[in-house]
Amino acid sequence: MVENPYFLKEGRVLKVVKECEGVFTFHIATEEPAEPGQYNMLYAFGAGEAPITIASVGEGYVVHTVRAVGNVTRSIDSLREGDYLYYRGPYGNRWELERAFGKTLLILSGGLGLAATRWVFERAMESPVKRLIHLYGSKDYESLLYKEFYEKWAKGAEFHITLDRPHPEWKGRVGLITELLKELELEKDAVVFMCGPDPMVKACVKTLEEKGIRAENIYASLERHMKCSVGACGHCMIGPYFVCKDGPVFRYDLIREYFERKEV
Repeated sequence: MVENPYFLKEGRVLKVVKECEGVFTFHIATEEPAEPGQYNMLYAFGAGEAPITIASVGEGYVVHTVRAVGNVTRSIDSLREGDYLYYRGPYGNRWELERAFGKTLLILSGGLGLAATRWVFERAMESPVKRLIHLYGSKDYESLLYKEFYEKWAKGAEFHITLDRPHPEWKGRVGLITELLKELELEKDAVVFMCGPDPMVKACVKTLEEKGIRAENIYASLERHMKCSVGACGHCMIGPYFVCKDGPVFRYDLIREYFERKEV
C-alpha cells in the first residue's frame, strides 16, 4: 500500500523558541524518519500550508524554524507549547554528506538559510570530515538565529559569522559573506553546501570557482515555494527539475543554466 502523500499527520508542540522578531523555532513530537535537507509541508487550518525545512531532530521530535511572512506562517507562529501542528512529509532529497568524508566541507548560510544547513552541520561535526568550516551571514544583529548554539559550534568547527550592518552589541565581522569567503584557503577538491538568497548563492559560486572549486562539488538548497510537493502542479519548476521532488538540494552544475538566467 502506497502512503497517501496528502495525508496529514499530527504532532504536539513540545517547545517554542523565539529566535527574533517574527521567527520562531518549534520542537514537534514525531517519530517520523527524515534526512538532513528534507522538508515538511506544515498545515494551518483555514489558511493553507507552507514548505518548511527540517532544521534538526532530537529523540522523539523534529525542529522547524518558521518566519511569519503570510497567512499560513503567521498562523503557525501563533502556536504555543501543548498545541498541535499538522503536517505532511518529509519530502525532498538530502545533503550528500558522504561526498565530503576525508575532505574539507564548507557550509555557507545566509539569513534563514541557516535552518536548511543546521542539521547537516550538526551531522558533519560527528562525521569523518577532514576540515569543517561554516560561514553564516545575517543582515543584522537582531536577525541572528540559534544564538544558544554558537559556542558549541565554534568548538566543533571553524564557525564564523558576519553581519551586513554594524550593531553596538556586535564585536564580530561586518560585511558580506563573500568577503569572508575570499579570505579562505581551500583545497580544490573541497565540497560546499549552501543555502541563502539567490544573489548570495550566485556571488558565492563565482568566488568559489575563482578559487578552483568545481561546480559539481557545490550543492545548493533552493528556496523555491513548493505547493504540492509531489511534482504535480509545476509551481516550483526550475528548468526540467521539480524543486519539491528533485531537490531542494541540487548539485550546482545541474541547475546553473536555469538558476543563473535573469528571468528565473
